[in-house]
Amino acid sequence: MMLFYTMTMLLSLIGVLLSVAFFTLMERKIMGLMHFRKGPNKISVLGILQPMSDAMKLFTKESTKLQQSKMFLFYFGPSFSLLIMMVYWLNYESINSMFFNKMKIFLILSILSLSTFSFTFSSWGSNSKYSILGGYRAISQTISYEICLSIFLLTLFYTNKSFSVQKLFMMKESWSMLMVSLPLFLTWILLCLAELNRAPFDMSEGESEIVSGFNIEYGGSLFAFIFIAEYGMILFLSFFTSLMFLNKQFMLLKILLVGFIFILSRCSFPRMRYDALMFLCWKILLPYSLILLMFFLMLFF
Repeated sequence: MMLFYTMTMLLSLIGVLLSVAFFTLMERKIMGLMHFRKGPNKISVLGILQPMSDAMKLFTKESTKLQQSKMFLFYFGPSFSLLIMMVYWLNYESINSMFFNKMKIFLILSILSLSTFSFTFSSWGSNSKYSILGGYRAISQTISYEICLSIFLLTLFYTNKSFSVQKLFMMKESWSMLMVSLPLFLTWILLCLAELNRAPFDMSEGESEIVSGFNIEYGGSLFAFIFIAEYGMILFLSFFTSLMFLNKQFMLLKILLVGFIFILSRCSFPRMRYDALMFLCWKILLPYSLILLMFFLMLFF
């Protein structure tokens, strides 16, 4: 039995890594089309093996060791971010366990708060002024938007009168639930973009002012860990968004659709100023989320 679960976890992780590889290829192809370029097209047929080539290059490249950096934190930060992403996917590798376990929603919120530490370890361990500035931005942004994201998640399940994902699917069959979920869906996408540090909220990687942010000193396999963790979380939130707001039919297509929304935002929107980012969170989204929560509490209870 233990061997069966071990093989299941390994196959799940291999599937996630392959999904990340081809999702990055899809992103580069779409961004190429948006910018009237061809995108990757040299490796194999239509560039389909480009992610494998990039992975081989990154994992065979020598990592730079900085004399002034804190070595343990420098290596632990990317590894910790990759571990958080794997914990998400291994926890949800059995979709039925999420349907019937009412506490998994709180587990998501708990693990989500740990992502702040990966930014802390990476930026502090690098001991570079650019990485520390990028880490400050990433930490404050993640903590700020995590509050709104948690309130919205609780609001959605309060409309369902249950924390069961299975019951949420049953409620979504009605048009009334669809009309209730539509404003929540649009705001949820906005909060996910901020939580993932994706454009237009990619302040932690502002190239024009802090070069590359918290990951500026990373290269080779350590940078690959950060990259895989970021795109693995994008796929997980696409999967989770599809579970919450869309029904189970054609799940793969709906995950790709939500992922396409994340890619489209990167192609379409310029980066926000940092003060505008904080203003949007604390003075617009937080009051809006609290008002929605109180409204649905009065409406359904």
